[in-house]
Amino acid sequence: MQLVLTEGYRGLSLMADVMLDRIVVPLAILVALFGAALIGLQLAEILAPQTVLPYTL
Repeated sequence: MQLVLTEGYRGLSLMADVMLDRIVVPLAILVALFGAALIGLQLAEILAPQTVLPYTL
C-alpha cells in the first residue's frame, strides 16, 4: 500500500508541475508583452514632437 501511495504522489506531483508550467509560461509572456507596451507608450510620449506654432513670440 505504501508503494502505491508513493508512486501516486510522484505521478500527481509530475502532473502538477506540468500544469504549472502550462500556466506560468503564457502568463510570463503576457506580463512581458504588457510591460513592453507600457514602455513603448512612455517612449512615444517622451519622443513625440512638440506642437509649437510657427512665428510665435
